[in-house]
Formats: sequence, C-alpha cells, structure tokens
Amino acid sequence: MSARLPQRLRSLLTSLGLLAALLFAPSAQGAEVLEVRLDDDVAGGLLVGVRNAEGAVPEVTIGETKVTMQKTGADASLRWQPLLILVDTTNMPAEVLDRVKTNVENVVKAQFDGGSQLVVVVDGQGNKFELKKADTAMRNLKDFMARWEPVPAPDKMKYAPSTAPEYLRQGLASLLVPRGKPWALVYSSLCVPEDAEKGDYSAFKGPLTFLTWNVGVDPSCQENRAKWLTASAGDNVSAVHIDKAEDKAKLEAALSGVKANDALMQLSGWEYDGGNFTMQVGFPGEEDKWNGSFTEEVVPQSWLDAASKRRQNKSKLIAAAGLSVLVALLIVVAIIKARSGAAEVAKWEAVGEAEDLSAEMDPDAWNATIFQLTGAMPVLKDVQAAAQLGPAKKGENAKATVQSTPEELTGGTPPEAGTTAPAKPTGIGPNKETGMTVAVPVQDDGTGYEAESPFEVGVLLDGKPVARKTKKFRKVFSIGRATDNRVVIQKDDTVHRYHVVVRPAMEGKEWWLEVSPTASNRTNLNGKDLKAGGRYRLPARFRLQLGELTEVRGRMTE
Repeated sequence: MSARLPQRLRSLLTSLGLLAALLFAPSAQGAEVLEVRLDDDVAGGLLVGVRNAEGAVPEVTIGETKVTMQKTGADASLRWQPLLILVDTTNMPAEVLDRVKTNVENVVKAQFDGGSQLVVVVDGQGNKFELKKADTAMRNLKDFMARWEPVPAPDKMKYAPSTAPEYLRQGLASLLVPRGKPWALVYSSLCVPEDAEKGDYSAFKGPLTFLTWNVGVDPSCQENRAKWLTASAGDNVSAVHIDKAEDKAKLEAALSGVKANDALMQLSGWEYDGGNFTMQVGFPGEEDKWNGSFTEEVVPQSWLDAASKRRQNKSKLIAAAGLSVLVALLIVVAIIKARSGAAEVAKWEAVGEAEDLSAEMDPDAWNATIFQLTGAMPVLKDVQAAAQLGPAKKGENAKATVQSTPEELTGGTPPEAGTTAPAKPTGIGPNKETGMTVAVPVQDDGTGYEAESPFEVGVLLDGKPVARKTKKFRKVFSIGRATDNRVVIQKDDTVHRYHVVVRPAMEGKEWWLEVSPTASNRTNLNGKDLKAGGRYRLPARFRLQLGELTEVRGRMTE
C-alpha cells in the first residue's frame, strides 16, 4: 500500500498542474480583431488591431486559402476607441464656454496621449472636424474651437432651442470603427421642447454621456430636459452636470474614457503574387470576423516590387528546371541508346571453337583476295619480286595503274572455249603491262558466293560500341583500318589496314575467317589466338579481338 501511495500522489500533482495551466494560461477568449491594414514597409505584412488577444495570433484567410503568418511584433500603445465630442453652445454662458473648451482640449490630448487614433468633434451647426494624427490634433482643434460662440436665447424667448438632438445621430454615425468600442460626450443645455421626441441611442454600443449645466438656463428648460433624459435613458446613456460639485466624480469618470486591452499586432509571412484579393482575419471562436477586400491599386509599392521580383525568379527557376530536365532527358536517352547498343552487341556471346582449315595462306592469294574485295592494289616496280603485294621498298620508284583487265589479273589470255583450266593453279608470272604480281585465289574461296544465312556484325572500341546499329553481310567483307574495308576500324592503330577477311564458303553454307599473313598484332577468336595467314571456320556467334582495343562481335542471323 505504501509503495503505491507516491505514484498516486504524483498522478494527483500532475492533474493539479494541468488544471492550473488551463486556468492561468493566456487565453484569447473574447479576443477580437478591430482593424487590418497592409504594412507599407514589409511586403506581405499586416498591421492588425486586436483587443484582449493575450498573445494569441489571429487566423488569416486569403480568398479561400488559410495562410500561416508569424507574429513579428506588437505595439500596446494604440487604442481603437474613437471618441465623438458634440458641443452645442445654445444657452451657454461665456464662462461655461471657456470651461468647455478647456475640458475638450484636455480630453482630446489625453486620448491621443493614450494611443487613440480618431476623435471627431462636431459643433452645434453640424460642422464636423476629424482628428487622426497626434502631432497636429491639438493645433487643428484650437483653430476649430476659436469659431465657437455662445448662442443666447432669442428675444421674448426663455431659451434657445437646443441643436444637440438634431446633430447627435449624424455625429454618432460618423464613427466608422464600429468594432472599436466608440464612446461619445455631448455638451448641451438640452433645452428641448416640452413635447420633444425621446432619443433612441440603443444602436450605439459605447457609452454616451450628456454633459449639461444649470448656470444661465431657464427653469422651464431644466424641466423639459429632465423629462427628455428620463424618456431617453438607456444602459449606455447617462447625464452629468459639469457645474455641480456632487457630480465631480461622475464627470471625471465620464471624461476618462473607455478602458480596453488594445494592441497593434504585426504579422508577416504571406507572399503576395499580385492582383486583387479578399481577406478574413479573426480569432478562433470569434463569430464576427474582420472581412475586407483589396484591389491592386491600394496595395503598397513594396508589395508590388516583391511580387514582380518573385515572378521573375520563378520564371528563371522554371526555365532552368526545364533546361535541366531537357538535358537530363537527353542524357538518359543517350545512356539508354548506348546501353541498348551495348546490350545488343553483348548478347552475341561467342560459342564454339575456332577450327583451322588449312596451313598458312599463300601471300599472293591473300593479296588477290583483297584486290577482289576492294579493287585496290599497290604497283611494284620489280615485278619479279614474288611477295605479298604492298608498298614498294624504300628507294624504289613506283608507278600506278589506272585499270586492270581480266587478262592482266590472270597474267595471260583467258582459256579458249572447250578447254579446261588447270585444277589447282598456283599463280602466274609478272604482268609486264601493269607491273603487278598477282596470284589466283585459293580453291573454294567462296568469293562469289552469297551466304544462306547473313552475318550481323558490331564493333566495340575499348569495350564501348562505336555505332548504334550493326551491319549485315551476305557476301565477303573485310575488316581493317583502311577506309575501303567494308568494316572500318578507327582510333586503333594496332589493327592492320586489312586485318581479316570474312567470306562465305562451301557454296555459301559456311563462313570462313582469313587472317592477313602479315597481321603481327593480336588476332583472337573466341579466346583462341589465331596465327597470321590462317583460315578458320566461324561459329554461329563469335567474338573477335583485333589489336589492343578493338573487338568485333558477330552472329549468324536468319
């Protein structure tokens, strides 16, 4: 039992602490928004007049969207308590007028010293003067009061009819801040007719005090005034005699005004984008929220400048983002194409084993093959030099031939009709007209065949495809650095000018690979090094390494 008691005490203390926090924490209950102005100095900032806010921040709705704004400051020196002062000088002796002027001057000064923002002064003829700025209010007020003069009773009349009831409604309606708890002081003798209609001031929410006097006022006026005040009495209506000592405390209370917990709150955080807008500002639970609408013409210039700059920055960001997206798309497309090309070539994984079909190839036969493929052969001055055709040795004079006839290629005349050519010609002597040594191709070289199944070929340089598309061949083709090859290898000096020849053989049923007799650099087929001058049967798929960087991949297709 004793072990459980501390836990219960802790729970009880926690509950009491929460209750105290709820009771004594700042509350916005009864808080209201009195006025909203656009801050000229802060773009998107608001100056909100609040009452009984107790530190709470009002909610702001722009159009249909709630906007989260931060409180950046508050000025508790301002008051939203507009004051109406009506001075009716009928039946007012000069000494009373002097006292009223002094009284009005003191009240107005006290209001502006206390942060009031509006005092409206109306005279007995309906002239209205609005005071809004503390630094000019007193000077303007004195100029206005200098025109006031006592209005005595006309001849053969006991008193002059009071003008206060006539202009009072008009003056009360001039207080344009109905949410600001306005109040009114009316200086008048209230010499109304005996049958004067009572005054109804129930629509005026603030206190209304009639300040009257008996000095110099006819007793009949005093009787009519008493009846009228009784008929016009209300919760917010009272009367005080400024010349009675017993009413001194009431007079001081009436002149002190209305006490209220007002402040000017500064809010910021909304990004204005231009144009007209509507706004609602209020505290949670407040039924009568502040509503207003603003056109672009009344928006401060600082707001317009910030909105213009924001739109420019947004356009730049959109343009930059669009360019970035475009570049990214181009890069992605390029990568996809490169990878697809690489994947297309990579899927031709070579299978099978290279099979050597013969001994070393006759160099002259190889040269004849190259000639048949490209139509280009060097010319040798020394036609007796039976060797692989190529550039003349240093110091030898070379001359070119423009065209060779079939007779020149074979070194003599074609066989006559009815005769049979030798079965295995090994070559012929020099042709004196062309200055070229040639040899006939080896038997069954397949040069004239068209393969039953074409070969599709792709080239990689240092592991990367050099072209997006592959090439398909049905007839003999050569691979090397020379530009007259059907498959030209670039940017790899370790590949020979005419490195290999791939040709259909066996009446187009097979494909053979022949390596140049002078190919001293690497030639590797499906992992097997090939010898220069060798001839090999190609599998349906192959990987051919040429030199240091080049790889040729091929596959037989349908």
